[in-house]
Amino acid sequence: MFSCVSCGSTKTAYESLLPPTANGDDKTWKLIWSLPVLERIRCFIWLTSLGRLATNALRFSRKLTASPACARCNGQVESIIHILRDCPPASFAWTRFVPHNKQQRFFTAAGEDWLWANLTEEETEYQGVPWPTFFSIAAWIIWKNRNDFCFKGISSTLTPPSLAHAIVAKAKLWHSAWTAPTLLPTSRGGPNSRVMVDISWTPPSRGWMKLNLDGASNGNPGLAGAGGVLRDEAGQWISGFVAKIGEASAVLAELWAFYYGLELAWKAGCRTVMIESDSQLAIHLIHDRQDAVHPYATLLSSIRRRISRDWLVRISHVYREGNRVADWLSKHSLVYPYGVHEFVHPPSGLIPFLRDDVQGVTFQRRIVPPATTSSLSASHL
Repeated sequence: MFSCVSCGSTKTAYESLLPPTANGDDKTWKLIWSLPVLERIRCFIWLTSLGRLATNALRFSRKLTASPACARCNGQVESIIHILRDCPPASFAWTRFVPHNKQQRFFTAAGEDWLWANLTEEETEYQGVPWPTFFSIAAWIIWKNRNDFCFKGISSTLTPPSLAHAIVAKAKLWHSAWTAPTLLPTSRGGPNSRVMVDISWTPPSRGWMKLNLDGASNGNPGLAGAGGVLRDEAGQWISGFVAKIGEASAVLAELWAFYYGLELAWKAGCRTVMIESDSQLAIHLIHDRQDAVHPYATLLSSIRRRISRDWLVRISHVYREGNRVADWLSKHSLVYPYGVHEFVHPPSGLIPFLRDDVQGVTFQRRIVPPATTSSLSASHL
């Protein structure tokens, strides 16, 4: 067997990092995070559902602006529903997109009902794009255009016809890209060709520790967990953990893996640590500081504070074949009670994986060359 130390409730940690309303309604959460749109658009729709877009009405209530009025139509209070539906540039676009027999309901529904009805509309599509997808993209572009006008002084794209045209073009392009079949390798080479490479776990440089991390979500969003393992240059187990998180998206599970993994490494006395994750999105979010309104902004800030401690941290992307131990831990985290559990010794089921890593066993994967990696260090944060 193995030694296990419980480190408290993940729910408690989650609630300590996020505002009380951040979890939202479970049904709404699942619906939004299953939308086939870009991550940034999901984040935007999620903030909209919580009523947390930085409208002039909200900014005025916090004494961040002198007036709650809309800067574009100079009169109406700038609420979320005003920006996204009732302001002239938005309403002009929607009258061209919404079928005539549904316009009365569309333009009279209250905010939450309006959002939910459009996200669950199954009968309507626009030029081949399912309505929930089209609606989400359109609302996001309308919001972006409002921000360009208010904060950057960009008004050239705000003429109603050009805004409507931009929405249709973007929606069709992104939907086609999202639904396109995966490109298969070609025998003639070129940008679509793939090559077979051998991938294995590699030990850290001398004097360094390596922390491999992974998150898993059974449903995305669904029941989620995280796991990580800390090893030395000889591949010997130093410490490990699993964390059963609860309902979360895959990327949120990956970010919690970073949070708990950094705590584990610091507590173990590491001061030079190489971190590997197979989530390029999580690495990008940690690196990108332009995320003040991101739903995970508080967690990302907590991760960066831990990276910025008095130590040297390097973060790299690794393919899953080189991250098998962390992958095993994250998937098995779901059988544990909620909270974080540390392992002084490796679980018995991990022994074959650890042995493979020490022996340099390789696994083949077909990739698009050149295989690029994402990395950053504490000095970049």
